[in-house]
Amino acid sequence: MRRTLEIQVENLEYVYNPGTPLETYALEGISFTLFAGKIVGILGESGSGKTTLIRTFNGLLEPTRGKVMVDGIDTRSYGLKLRRKVGLVFQRPERQLFEETVYKDISFVLRRFSKLSQDEIYHRVEQAGRLVELNVEKLGQRSPMALSEGERRKVAIAGILANDPEVLILDEPAVGLDPPSLAGLVRLIEGIKNAGGRTVVVVSHDLDAFLPVLDLLIVLDSGRLAAFGSPTEVCDKLGDDPRMRQLLPEPALLLYDLRKTGLPVSPEEFRIPVLAKELAFFLRQVHGISGPVSS
Repeated sequence: MRRTLEIQVENLEYVYNPGTPLETYALEGISFTLFAGKIVGILGESGSGKTTLIRTFNGLLEPTRGKVMVDGIDTRSYGLKLRRKVGLVFQRPERQLFEETVYKDISFVLRRFSKLSQDEIYHRVEQAGRLVELNVEKLGQRSPMALSEGERRKVAIAGILANDPEVLILDEPAVGLDPPSLAGLVRLIEGIKNAGGRTVVVVSHDLDAFLPVLDLLIVLDSGRLAAFGSPTEVCDKLGDDPRMRQLLPEPALLLYDLRKTGLPVSPEEFRIPVLAKELAFFLRQVHGISGPVSS
């Protein structure tokens, strides 16, 4: 069973170009705790501090003030081994693929920096491939450049998963993906969630597609924490703010508005087909219509 790991952020501040005329506060007074096994969305406008925040999670950036604790240890005390615990997949990761085959790309870190046998490495790569719905046996010897953009992104994510991180961070993972590839990415995250233990953080300016699998939502506003909690709790806090409403996922806002009218909809049901069926059933009851509700 996977060991639990949590991320604690305490009064975090990050300043770019401190002590110069270009000094900029990217993060200010941020505090929250991410418990193990949760799927977390981070939302905010461009320049709100999303990317800065996640880079403090795996030690790419050190806090100017405050601290980030991973597994109870300050990230400044970890060194490079933190990158194995907290895996970060950058925007457009498929552009960073460089090996001649899919297998070599996924296994690169294991081959270069681990003492695992070839059989153990192959097993880890195959496992990572299954998690992202990528057939390593079939595609392993192909060039990553011969794959579709969605498949290349799966290769890049599998390369992080092969290292078995306890936290997986995806920075704008939906950018450039067509609807089938995006649906596959959501299934990937849902599969990780169902497997249990691993924390997944999804950073995006548009979390609509990921909403059904999210446990928690973080909203940043100009480097400050605007809201933290379940998507429903976040909408309850920000749903009546005209400016902040523009940031929130539309299905969550729809649910918030329906609940405000008194409709008995499930508070955490963000799948539109299921929500539509609930509403149809309610309206049939109100109007005394019998018969099954079509999907």
